[in-house]
Amino acid sequence: MIGIEQLFDFGPNVARWAEQMMSQAAAGLVRPVIGQTFPLERAADAHAAIENRTAVGKTLLLV
Repeated sequence: MIGIEQLFDFGPNVARWAEQMMSQAAAGLVRPVIGQTFPLERAADAHAAIENRTAVGKTLLLV
């Protein structure tokens, strides 16, 4: 856990961290957690889950 004031120190490292994470993702070492999926016609329900903080992981809309 970090405090909000510690976020200011992240600036110089963000580009390097993003490059490292993208390389790891491309190598298959990092995968997102998909918590729930919704059909496109239920997009409002997906947004509600995110806004109500009941969503865990990524929320996907499926076509």
